[in-house]
Amino acid sequence: MLLNDIVTWCNSTLRFSFFADVLSVVGSVFAFFAWLQAKINSRQMTKEKDRMNRQVRVILKLTESQRQIVLPVHLRRHELTRAELLGRIGMIPRKNKSEFFILSYLNSSSFFDELNRIQTSDKEENLVIPCSLGELEQFDV
Repeated sequence: MLLNDIVTWCNSTLRFSFFADVLSVVGSVFAFFAWLQAKINSRQMTKEKDRMNRQVRVILKLTESQRQIVLPVHLRRHELTRAELLGRIGMIPRKNKSEFFILSYLNSSSFFDELNRIQTSDKEENLVIPCSLGELEQFDV
């Protein structure tokens, strides 16, 4: 009787042991793929962070000649918004300090298209804002 009990216990333990071994292997495979996905996500996040921290130069350029004003402080790509850009351009000294600056290009759809293109680009970019002579001469530089 005791021998039968021992054999029965051993058989049930072996079945449970086999089941536990299979679960361990399956769990290990899933853990490996989870680790692999975490590494891929980490690399993608690092690449995106580097892309968003790239400098974007803002240049006010006279359309008729090579005369231009380069903003002294460059924007990082993730800072490149219309509001931030208007603030930075507003910091350029103006001849008539009581008036706001006027750049007609900043109200055009092509400006917003260019802004979106630069924000999604993977390479170094310059934002060139075309200006007329009168628009460029309002700045005291």
